[in-house]
Amino acid sequence: MWIWLFGLAQIVFCMSVQVIGRKKYGSQIQIQTYPFRMKMLLPTSYYVIDKLQLLERFPDFTSKIHHKCMTLYGRSLSSQGSKWFMAELISASIVCLFVVTVLAILAGEDSSLLAFGVVAAIGTPVMMVRDLDNKIRKKQQSMILELPEFLSTIVLLVNAGETVNRAWIRCVQAKPNMSDSPLYKELLVAVHELEMNISFTKVLEDFSKRCALHEVSLFASTLGLNYRRGGNDFVVSLHSLSLELWQRRKSVSRTLGEEASSKLVFPMVLIFVVVMVIVAAPALLMMNQ
Repeated sequence: MWIWLFGLAQIVFCMSVQVIGRKKYGSQIQIQTYPFRMKMLLPTSYYVIDKLQLLERFPDFTSKIHHKCMTLYGRSLSSQGSKWFMAELISASIVCLFVVTVLAILAGEDSSLLAFGVVAAIGTPVMMVRDLDNKIRKKQQSMILELPEFLSTIVLLVNAGETVNRAWIRCVQAKPNMSDSPLYKELLVAVHELEMNISFTKVLEDFSKRCALHEVSLFASTLGLNYRRGGNDFVVSLHSLSLELWQRRKSVSRTLGEEASSKLVFPMVLIFVVVMVIVAAPALLMMNQ
């Protein structure tokens, strides 16, 4: 009986807080560009965050989430990104707890299943934070894979007599289908800044900050230091940097290959077990006869 009351309390709590949160934060949620997964419950979660002052109570966790969101989604979400992501964590916990409560009621008020729901409600936010780390890692790996090719194209155009600014713009405009690439998104922003006559040094600095990656910082600093010099020294420094970035790309490609091969271990073991059963089953049946 108490599980029924617990589920009813969840429904009453969510509905009441949802009404209050929608009145208070409904307009803010509509204009946000954050890639929501559970947008319907965000007013409830947002109200809980403000009411309990979770951002102020856990400053270390908030700063880590803030840095991760800024690295993954850019500066556009730097002010509110951590708060919206924490709202999603709370929404996921509420959904997990409610679903498992319903399953516990359908299973004859099984309290062990409800205990599992509490564990799932705690573990789901942890998994979502890890998923955020995985997305950041994949974004950085994608940038490392694409940066050497971009730099090599710039070197070729500069050797052909093109200026660095025009070479940058031509490299980006030559690949209009790369709009989904994390690196080319930032390169496209840099192109818009160059077309607005912003200084090349400032464009490189902003580009490095947006990417927040060591290889990109190395690329931007090398390009900025040798930009004013020009001549053979500039081309030689870019060529040596290109070789170094290609080595980084090889190491990342090797890592991705090892990860892909490790993912194939379980299917191969499963296939091996199935084959063994198919081969051994007739022999066992004959022995029993």
